[in-house]
Amino acid sequence: MKTALAVLGTDTGVGKTVVTAALARAFRRTGLDVAVMKPIASGGAAYRGRIVSGDAVWLKRILGLIQPLEDINPVCFRLPLAPAVAAALERKKTDFKSVKRALRRMRKGSGLLLVEGVGGVLVPLGSGMTPASWCAREGIPAVVVGRAGLGGINHAWLAVEALRKRGVKVAGVILNGARGELSESTNPAVIAKYAKCRILAVLPWIAGVRSSPRALRRLAAVFPKRMLRLLSGVPGR
Repeated sequence: MKTALAVLGTDTGVGKTVVTAALARAFRRTGLDVAVMKPIASGGAAYRGRIVSGDAVWLKRILGLIQPLEDINPVCFRLPLAPAVAAALERKKTDFKSVKRALRRMRKGSGLLLVEGVGGVLVPLGSGMTPASWCAREGIPAVVVGRAGLGGINHAWLAVEALRKRGVKVAGVILNGARGELSESTNPAVIAKYAKCRILAVLPWIAGVRSSPRALRRLAAVFPKRMLRLLSGVPGR
């Protein structure tokens, strides 16, 4: 069975999907078999007869995933809102049973399964669940993806505390989108001190990373080998 690691964000728009893809590329370079899924999403569009996350379609294409989209993204709502809100407006329910079955299929075989979250760690998914509580229920440790610059300290610290409070082990924090600002040079040490967690990597902002496989490879190369060895065994604290 694949070891699973959740990639959760401090907020929407922090680059979880790109970081997930770059992590998958980096782990594959070490010879590890890696699969990726985005169990619950919103803001999807019609694709081959069902509503699917554009992020999931991109992940399948850019990583050459062999698993069907139904397993990579088993639940997706059309409206670009928190899943629980989108579900209510679309008069649907979040089908956690489908998510559970897809997770079981995706974890078959050896290697690592990266599970990308939706929104921030406490976005409502439905039935009282959040990405944090879902990871706790499934026993999946998490990496937190946050902004490298201003606001990054508060958001990362809050996310780490929220996860730990719900029993999720935090493997560390990845700060994304660094552009050379002063705060980006001071944030890692401050977050490590106050959130009491590892800073796994600070990733630069790279133009065109979603449209260029070469740019994605450049981003994947930033991850330190020591960090990859650390994460391949997962848990955390």
